[in-house]
Amino acid sequence: MTKVWLSTATTFRAPFQPAAPRPVPGYEVLQRRMDRLGARRDSARSAPFEAPPLPLDFHLLADGEALEAAWQAELRAMIAARRGGAEARTVAREARAESEAIVRRIEQARALTLDGLKVKARAESWRRDGEPLAADDGENEQDESGWSDMADLPTYDAPAPRKVWVLRA
Repeated sequence: MTKVWLSTATTFRAPFQPAAPRPVPGYEVLQRRMDRLGARRDSARSAPFEAPPLPLDFHLLADGEALEAAWQAELRAMIAARRGGAEARTVAREARAESEAIVRRIEQARALTLDGLKVKARAESWRRDGEPLAADDGENEQDESGWSDMADLPTYDAPAPRKVWVLRA
C-alpha cells in the first residue's frame, strides 16, 4: 500500500507562467488574408441574392402589359380589316388569337395583389370586347335562359359532423 502525505504547503497548481507573446503579423500579411477572405466571400454569393426581389404578381403584371400591347395591335388590325381585304382579315384573326392566348394565361393565374386583380379585370374586359359591366336597372333586357331560380336548384343534405377525440397529456 502506498502512503501519501500532504501538507498545507502542497499545491497542485502549476506556477503562473504568462504565454510567450506571438509576433504580430505585418500589415501586408493582414491585408493579403483579408483580400483572400473577401474573394472567397464574393465568389460564394450567387446572382439571385444580389438581384432585387420580384413582385408577387410579376408574371401576371408582365402578361397584363403584353395584353395591352396585343389589344392595341388587335384594334389596329381590326380597323385595317374593315378597310382591306382577306389578307387584312387573316392578320386580324391572328392578332385576336394572340390576345386570346394571353387572356387565357391571365385567367389561369392567381392574383396576389390589387395590381394583379386589375390585370385580371382588364382581361375580363377584353372578353366582353371592352364593354364595361353595368348594373341591372331594369331597362336592359337580358337573356335569362342560363340562370335559374334558387328554388329550382337541388338541395343536398350535409352529412352529420363526426366526433373527433383529442387525447391530451
